[in-house]
Amino acid sequence: MRMWYSGFRFLWQYHPVLLFLLWEGRNCQEQTEDLPGFTIEAPAEVTVQRGLCVLIPCNFTVGPGYNLTKDAIGIWYKGHLGGPVAASTVSSRFPDTTNRRFIFTGKVSAGDCSFSISDAQPGDTDQYYFRLEGPLKINYLHIQPNVSVTDLKEPDISPTKYLTAGEEVTVTCTAPTHCPGLSPTFTWEGSVNTENTQNNTLRHQDGTVTYWSNITFTPSLSDHFSSLTCTVTYKHESATTSITLNVEWFTIEVPAEVTVQRGLCVLIPCNFTVGPSYNLTKDAIGIWYKGYNGHPNGPVAASTDSSQFPDTTNGRFIFTGKVSAGDCSFSISDAQPGDTDQYWFRLEDRDNLRVSFLNIQPTVSVTDPKETCLDSKVIPAMVAGNIFILALMGLGGFWYLKRTRKMPEKGETREGPKPKAEESTYETLKTQSQDTYSTLNLPTISKTH
Repeated sequence: MRMWYSGFRFLWQYHPVLLFLLWEGRNCQEQTEDLPGFTIEAPAEVTVQRGLCVLIPCNFTVGPGYNLTKDAIGIWYKGHLGGPVAASTVSSRFPDTTNRRFIFTGKVSAGDCSFSISDAQPGDTDQYYFRLEGPLKINYLHIQPNVSVTDLKEPDISPTKYLTAGEEVTVTCTAPTHCPGLSPTFTWEGSVNTENTQNNTLRHQDGTVTYWSNITFTPSLSDHFSSLTCTVTYKHESATTSITLNVEWFTIEVPAEVTVQRGLCVLIPCNFTVGPSYNLTKDAIGIWYKGYNGHPNGPVAASTDSSQFPDTTNGRFIFTGKVSAGDCSFSISDAQPGDTDQYWFRLEDRDNLRVSFLNIQPTVSVTDPKETCLDSKVIPAMVAGNIFILALMGLGGFWYLKRTRKMPEKGETREGPKPKAEESTYETLKTQSQDTYSTLNLPTISKTH
C-alpha cells in the first residue's frame, strides 16, 4: 500500500514532464509553453506564390538541464495528421514525400529549425509544426506556421509612360521571385523589334536574387497603341503581363551646324511640335542645354527667369522663341571660343510633360574673324585693272572729240566776228602752215628792237 502511494505521488508531481518528455507519439497535443525554457520562434503566417519559393526562419530552445547533441533530429510535419515533409537527417524514417521541394535548412544543434519550400503548390497550403527527437523527444505546438500558396503574380514592366517616336528606349521586365537557383525564362512579344534583349541576375546579401530582362528598341508611330508582352516561365508555372505602348511624336527643326565669328552674334532658328495627347500650357518652359546627348553642362538659355535656370553666360545667350507657339529659337551674342559645343533643347510643362529633343543637337562652331586686308596677288591685279579702265576711258574721250570737232580744209575761212590779232595769228598758223609761221614771228622781232 505504501509503495502504491509513493508511485501515485510521483506520477502526480511529475506527470507534466512525463507527458512532454516521455511521450513518443508525434500527435501529442501537449504544448511546450507550460515547460520553462522550451520556446520556438517562427512566423505564424507565411505566404508564397505558386511555383515560387519561401524560406521560413525558425529558432528554438530547450529547457535547463537539457543539451542538444549531435544526434538531435529536427522534423517538420504537415497538419495534425500529415506525414513529415522535411527532416535534418536523411533516414528511411523520414521519406522524401515532396520531391525535395521541402528542405530542412537549419542546424538543430545550434537551435535553428528553419526550412524552405520551393516550387510551391496549392496543396502545400496548411499548418506545420516542429518536432525534436533524439535523447529528448518533444513537439513544439504553440507556434505552427500557417503556409498559404497564392496565385503567381504578374511580372512588372517599366517604364509604362509615354515613348517618343524615333527615340531608343529600354523597357524592363522584373520577375516576381527572389528564389536562388530558380532562374526563370523571359519571352518578349510585340510589334516592336524583340531581338535585342538581355537577361540579368542580381544576388543580394540576404541570399535572395532578383531576375529581370531588358528589351531595347526604337518605337515608331505605327507602334502607337500596340501591345508589348513579357512572359516569365518557371519550372511548372508561368505569368504574363502586357502594356500598351503610348508613342508620342516630338519633332524639332533646327540647323545641325551653326558657325559664328568670335565676338559676333548669331540667331539659331528652331521650331518644335508635340503629340496630340498634350496641350502646352502657359507654364510650359523651354531650356537650351550645353552638352552632348542629354548630358548637360548646364542650362544656357531658358524661356523664363528663374533661379532654377541661372544666367551663366552674362546675358550672351537669349531664348528668343515663344514656347506656347512651338518656337524654340535662341541667339548668341559676343560669341566666344568656349561656346563651341553641341546644344540640345528640353521642354517642361508642369509634371505632365518632360521631354528632351535629342534627335537633332545643333553644333555651334566659333571661328576667328575673317581677314580685312587684301592678298598680295590681288593688289597688282586691281592696279592693272584700273590702268586698263583709265586707258579705255582716254581712248574713248579722244575718239569722241575727234568725231565731234571737224577740222577745216585748206583755204577755208571761218564765218563770224573778226578775231583779235592774237587769235588771227593763231588761226593763220593753223591754216597757213610755214608761211604763217614766218608772218607770226617777224612783227614780234621788230617790236623788241
